[in-house]
Amino acid sequence: MRPAIRITTALLGAVLVVGSAACGNGGATQAPSDGRPYVDAAGRSVTIPENPTRVVTLAEGALDAALALHVTPVGSTAGRGQLGIPGYLAGATPGASSIPIVASTRSPNLGQILKVRPDLIVVDDTTGSRNSLDDLAKIAPTVLVAKYAQGWERYFGAMATILNRPDQHKRVLGEISAMIAATGKLVAAAPGAKPLTASVVRWSSEGPTIVGGNSLSSWVLGKVGMTRPQAQERINSRNRAGEKVSMENLDLIDADYIFFGVLGNAEQAHKELDAARRKPGFNALRAVKAGHVYPVDGTPWTSGTGPLGVEAILHDIDTAFR
Repeated sequence: MRPAIRITTALLGAVLVVGSAACGNGGATQAPSDGRPYVDAAGRSVTIPENPTRVVTLAEGALDAALALHVTPVGSTAGRGQLGIPGYLAGATPGASSIPIVASTRSPNLGQILKVRPDLIVVDDTTGSRNSLDDLAKIAPTVLVAKYAQGWERYFGAMATILNRPDQHKRVLGEISAMIAATGKLVAAAPGAKPLTASVVRWSSEGPTIVGGNSLSSWVLGKVGMTRPQAQERINSRNRAGEKVSMENLDLIDADYIFFGVLGNAEQAHKELDAARRKPGFNALRAVKAGHVYPVDGTPWTSGTGPLGVEAILHDIDTAFR
């Protein structure tokens, strides 16, 4: 992917004129004829389409939620540490894997966004696109959907309202509730003192980072009856951050179960786990000795926001306990 570019307001205006003429739509910033008012998370009143059909999602959580609602965006941001959309979303709907990348997590590519002719642009507070709301609004109605720290349920509810998909929203929540109940039974039946503890680790060449207690993965683990070690529970991951751990303090990542992720797919996590096993002290961890270390796709586990991320995490926990 070419580096995302910033276009000045003046240049964007020129591009819009050319784009409008090319599309023959009478103006790229024209309000939708079937519009409805919406007040976004930034308190801005925006007129959005009744039923958006050409949606651009400039955040991973917005992409996750859109796909869960059976809306395939015409453009999206790249996943963190990835060139395309997050790997766990690639098979979510037909065509998901070929969604054009029109932004990085640092900034939107306004020229590329204009080319896909969106009728709605969705942003949240986790990517650099949040700083370009005014420029994006010159292309299409633009909303700040929700704030990451408010939790995936509120975020998903906002996306369902924006995309006008109430029935699909209800269906997904029902599926997740059933998955939580089924996985919770497996956890409850597993040997060991209850509640079982789970460590969530993002591994890199620099070593492990512990994902904190206010992450999406912690929410899911709590729902199925697992807890985080006390030292991990206090770590703040509200902005998808965590706490790096030195190799000398490797015992801090230990628990009954370790879910071992990287900013990539599970295959990459398997390779990193093989490398971690060669590090001093790693094989002494009780989770390692018990065979309870599970390589996972780190995107939903360590920086997830949406319902498909919840389902991916539940699937991994279910696999670990079978």
